[in-house]
Amino acid sequence: MYRLILAALSCGFGVVCSLAHAAAPNGTWKFDRSADYDGRVPPGLVSRFDTIVVRDGEARFSADCAVRFHAEEYFFSDVFQSFTKADVTEKQVDAFLKKKLGVSLSSVKDVHVLANAPVTCAQPVMEFFAIGDRLLIPSGGTFYSYVRQRTSNVETFAVAGAMPRLLSNYEVTRLPLDYDRYLSWCRPKLQGPNGRPRTTDRCAPDFYPYVADPKRHDPLMDIIGNHDYAMNGQQYTEGFSPPFQQKVAATFLVFPPMKQVVLVRVDDFDIVRNEERDVMSGVYLSIIDDKVVDQIEGCQFDRDYVCRVEGTAVARLTDKGKFEHVSHK
Repeated sequence: MYRLILAALSCGFGVVCSLAHAAAPNGTWKFDRSADYDGRVPPGLVSRFDTIVVRDGEARFSADCAVRFHAEEYFFSDVFQSFTKADVTEKQVDAFLKKKLGVSLSSVKDVHVLANAPVTCAQPVMEFFAIGDRLLIPSGGTFYSYVRQRTSNVETFAVAGAMPRLLSNYEVTRLPLDYDRYLSWCRPKLQGPNGRPRTTDRCAPDFYPYVADPKRHDPLMDIIGNHDYAMNGQQYTEGFSPPFQQKVAATFLVFPPMKQVVLVRVDDFDIVRNEERDVMSGVYLSIIDDKVVDQIEGCQFDRDYVCRVEGTAVARLTDKGKFEHVSHK
């Protein structure tokens, strides 16, 4: 039981867990703070995992580390054997957790246990507890607390103000975009059984790719699927544009909005057989009030909404949705 509990803690760091009595803690969880019962570690001890993404019985701790988990009935003596041997009672531990982390295990019924977590992957996480909007991960006498992110990447919207309505159903991919890694590591995970790209969370928490689907009747997908990508002289759009009309997959990433300007990247990752058509280069679209304002390609955006080529700024996104050229004198 002790190993199962430890595994559950790992879920708390990003592993999705199935609970016997409680709902699985699906969501994105951010490290908040830690505390050590015996005061043997610095009060500001940081967790190895900054973000944990839990989805349908799997906890993802990093791009290359995802671990399955399941729920076990919680018994203090099983999970906290070291405390029991040292005659530390359940009430004493609960009082410590309330004081230091603002959580209580008194009404907890389940512990989420990681299944065969690789030593170099999820450890020291072996198990975790889901307590309301917090995940609690125990590791010996040290406890790590995570908080649920109510809105996708909440902290990235500091410059954005209110979330644009178009993005209400989306997870955002943080800037700057590491496109080389997105292409080499995430793109293969997009392929479905037929080889065509499909929406997936297998690239989380680094990337959240979506594929526009006309059957979803989603406002943002409709904009992306019906847009004419020949805008601004874009090349090789024949056979791709507009995607819904051509019946091809338009794969896109959603970024933190700049005020009310929605910024997305659209890529042509669909299957091309026998050179039946040329592949369109990926483009960025700026959208305001459900309309595409501007389009740009050939550069990648940083956190300041400046588009760069090998480190050199070539354009910046304005609050009117235009990609303004940056001159170098």
